[in-house]
Amino acid sequence: MQKNYDLVVVGAGPAGASAARAASRFGLHVLLIDASSHPESPVQCAEFVPREVKKYVQLVPGAVVQDIQSMDLYIDEKRVSSLASSGYMLNREVFDKSLVDRAVAAGTKFWPGTKAIARTDSGLKVSRKGQDEYIQAKIIIGADGPRSTVGQWMKSENQKYMAAIQYNLPLSYHQKSIDIYFKPEYEGGYAWFFPKGERANVGVGVSLSHKDKLPQLMHEFIDDLAASGKISGTQPAAKTGGLAPVGGPLAITQAGNMLLTGDAGGYTHPVTAGGIMTAIVTGEIAGKCAAQAIVNHDAGLLAQYPEQWKSLLGGFLDRAARKRKDMDNHWTAHREQFEALIKRTWIGASEVGS
Repeated sequence: MQKNYDLVVVGAGPAGASAARAASRFGLHVLLIDASSHPESPVQCAEFVPREVKKYVQLVPGAVVQDIQSMDLYIDEKRVSSLASSGYMLNREVFDKSLVDRAVAAGTKFWPGTKAIARTDSGLKVSRKGQDEYIQAKIIIGADGPRSTVGQWMKSENQKYMAAIQYNLPLSYHQKSIDIYFKPEYEGGYAWFFPKGERANVGVGVSLSHKDKLPQLMHEFIDDLAASGKISGTQPAAKTGGLAPVGGPLAITQAGNMLLTGDAGGYTHPVTAGGIMTAIVTGEIAGKCAAQAIVNHDAGLLAQYPEQWKSLLGGFLDRAARKRKDMDNHWTAHREQFEALIKRTWIGASEVGS
């Protein structure tokens, strides 16, 4: 069994699969690993992506559950805006698996159920099928989520998070808007109602320091949805939860022969905590950058990675990070001030009249 690779990508979500595929298309020997035997499940995501995703990936049959046309914003249960927001609700299990399949088709070796344990002088140590193995690798890409092992090796880790829980509940009627709800009680976060065919992803996210309030906030939100007639039942078909980085991109995303991409690099939107698109984009940039370094026998080319993602995403994410700081510093229970805060910090809210 081959244990000598040009590139090892740790984490097989959208970022890692995109990085692996991009590098494999240059003819590199690429290994993609994930600690889970089925990395596409469970889904820890609201599953909405903008229509622009089609510029980067092919949406295979079954990946899209329904189209979305708008985003409706509610503050204290009052709708204050409706913004055109063309996109798709995904079946992330199908979507994520298709990205890994595309990487494998490009030549990537995929080892599910393989956990990165430690960095070594020549690569990394992993645990696979209950056994420790040593893999040689010229370059390592960390795409292993908000609390990245590779980020720990680089001493570059996310510090600021939104904690969230999500239920999948039955819809009362079909709709093509995703709904966002703000209340002062959702400290540093928001609630969401994302229709997905005959069901909906319903969740609440708050700053990590307020995570203990999530169960009660979720219970109250579901009661409100039931009372308004938006859901036809309160028993979830699935429950999930997790953390999303909201501190903006990390200051160090390349160190030595290692790169960080996706959630591991803090590329999630600091206000919305959405990260599928930025995971795909930064993963592809990281994979191409790694390939250029290998093909040209010049590890110094890895230093171009931060420059490349900043050129494409830096301004967008920096503006969002400033809005996150404004939101955190001025969160208030004062109703008028709270509404003004949300309207100036949430995407597009300031552009639409109430």
